[in-house]
Amino acid sequence: MVFPSVFNFSKEPAMNRRHACCAIRNRSSEHDGWDGRNGSGPTHLMWIRRGALTIILGFACLQVNSLAGLAQAETRPVKEFTMRVYEQSLTLLSEPTKQATVWAFALDGQEPSVPGPVLRVQKGDRVRVHFHNSHTLPHTIHFHGVHPFEMDGNGQRALGTEQVQLPGESYTYEFVAETPGYYLYHCHFDTPTHVDHGMYGLLIVEDPQWPAVDREFVIFWDEWDTDGDGAIDTHTINSRSAPEYEALAAGVGDTVRLILVNVGQEVHTPHLHGHGWHVRDPGNLQRIHYGDPNGVISVAPGEVKIVETLVDREGTWLFHCHVFPHVMDDGVYPRGMLTAMIVGRQQDDRKASQEKAASALAEPAHERPTKMSGNIRRGEDLFALRCETCHGKNAKGGYGPKLSENPILENYERFQNTVLEGRAGRMPPWRGILSPQAIADIHAWLKTLKTK
Repeated sequence: MVFPSVFNFSKEPAMNRRHACCAIRNRSSEHDGWDGRNGSGPTHLMWIRRGALTIILGFACLQVNSLAGLAQAETRPVKEFTMRVYEQSLTLLSEPTKQATVWAFALDGQEPSVPGPVLRVQKGDRVRVHFHNSHTLPHTIHFHGVHPFEMDGNGQRALGTEQVQLPGESYTYEFVAETPGYYLYHCHFDTPTHVDHGMYGLLIVEDPQWPAVDREFVIFWDEWDTDGDGAIDTHTINSRSAPEYEALAAGVGDTVRLILVNVGQEVHTPHLHGHGWHVRDPGNLQRIHYGDPNGVISVAPGEVKIVETLVDREGTWLFHCHVFPHVMDDGVYPRGMLTAMIVGRQQDDRKASQEKAASALAEPAHERPTKMSGNIRRGEDLFALRCETCHGKNAKGGYGPKLSENPILENYERFQNTVLEGRAGRMPPWRGILSPQAIADIHAWLKTLKTK
């Protein structure tokens, strides 16, 4: 609260309170009949009443603001996540074999992954991330952006026991998501080593004022030392190295938002063939760059950059880092940071059986479906219509992974969750497009396949 200057005696440091009041009285006496000798008069009473009223109103405002703040805190939506850490081996490339030991983040009920899970909240949400260090090393979760000090996760135990979680310890990172944007999070204990072991992900604080898009892909650019000799030998996009990349998929006419996150040590220059794009501010998503017809941008280590493009040309468009050594690991091209965006259109001459199968898509999958009996023949047609472009004929793999005899088929809940939610930057979500019955039909057909 700021009081009127008449009560701020520090402005006249040489005076004590008595002298300050006398000075005021003396300055005023010749104008308003003030009697400086006995301290009486109407102006004297006016100042006393005005000061008292100001104090009362000030405290009343403080009380109202305090109550309003409490009311807002009580009604604020809360988004909660539970995260753990798991050590596992990650295959970046199978031929030749490029593998890395990773310490992967995982949400409870989901598989560990590198990149880690995307945490998506709304502006104004209270965010609680319950972190359980289930690993054998100390770890933290450090979120880029604005947050209280005790939620920093800076890895320095000397700055507070909450700043790092030792093996077996738990801590809840809690803050209000006040500023919209795309924020990198990562472990900040022995940061270079732990980030190199895949301990990173993305927090998205959405704003309802953001412009809408048809597709959004989160794309992490990273490099690895897989043989432990201290030299980088493998470059990846979302932990996959070309030619065994997993493609992005969009429809002709879609507006696509690409979230480009560099978690490596090198500068990368993503480039999309056949399309230009606009660069947007990673906070308010306002355009901060003229339209770039070249479709090339530089992303420094730790940076998050946002570009949007209208994909209006059908085709399989390469998407890669334009630093040449990053797409030719071991001197072989293409190997490293290269993937593709498959832009397709709905054909008018689909087979009649496929058109019939497509009618099963009419029911939106608003809720997570339970296991139901699937129709094998209909599943085959649906797969050809919706999945074959990426996963290959007879699900033998292509731009996407092989699904015939894939272990995911043995866990139906995991299978349906993957179909509904997609995989960040790797597979689009099909929620609202494929019905519960359609998912069951595709699963039933995939279960009949045998690798030859």
